[in-house]
Parts: sequence; structure tokens; C-alpha cells
Amino acid sequence: MKKILVMFTMCLMMAVMTSCGGHENSPKGVAMAGVECLADKDYKGYMNLTDAKEEQKQMMTQLLEKVGKEGEQKGGMKSYEVVDEQIDEEKGTATVKVKVVYGNGEEKTNEMKCVKKDGKWLLSSDK
Repeated sequence: MKKILVMFTMCLMMAVMTSCGGHENSPKGVAMAGVECLADKDYKGYMNLTDAKEEQKQMMTQLLEKVGKEGEQKGGMKSYEVVDEQIDEEKGTATVKVKVVYGNGEEKTNEMKCVKKDGKWLLSSDK
């Protein structure tokens, strides 16, 4: 029984540690990791996926919390999927369109801007 408990705890810890940080280094990968953070209400995790400067992160985290409350009023995120990905390798930018389905049945497609910095794709803090 003790071994089962230890295994369960280890699996849970691995899931928590990779939920918002473990993603493929691509615009689609970082966008999906960002949406997963939003679905999990891990706004700090989301901000760690962005190119925002430290002084911007606290303000933007508060804004995300407010947006998260609006999503809760729609029944939370039921599902999400990438519907389009446009990459401009020369400029190091990309746009990923993500369709979100809320618990109340409402659907919304959002564009997530990405930027490549030091070989790593990040969510852009510029709108």
C-alpha cells in the first residue's frame, strides 16, 4: 500500500511540475501550454510563458485573474484546440488561433501572438 501511495504522489508531482512548463518549443506548443495554465487558473505559470518584463508580470497577472472570473461565469473552459498556426520564421513571430468552448456552450476563437527569443518561442506581451 505504501508503494502505491508513493507512486501516486510521484505521478501527481510530475503532472503538476509539467502542467504549464513542459511544452514543445513551437508557437502551437507554447500557446497550448498557455491555455492550459489559464484553464488551471495558473496565471503566474502563464506569465512565465511570456516575454513580459518582470515589472509587467504582476499587473498582467491581475488582469488575467479578472478575465478568469469572466470565464468562470461562462461555466469555465470545457475544451480548447488550435485551429490555425501562422509562422514567420524570418521575423521570429507567429499567430496561433485557439478555439475555446465554455461550459455554457459558448465558443470563442482567440489569436495568441508568439515571438521567438533566444531560440525559444514565447507568448508575446505586445498586443
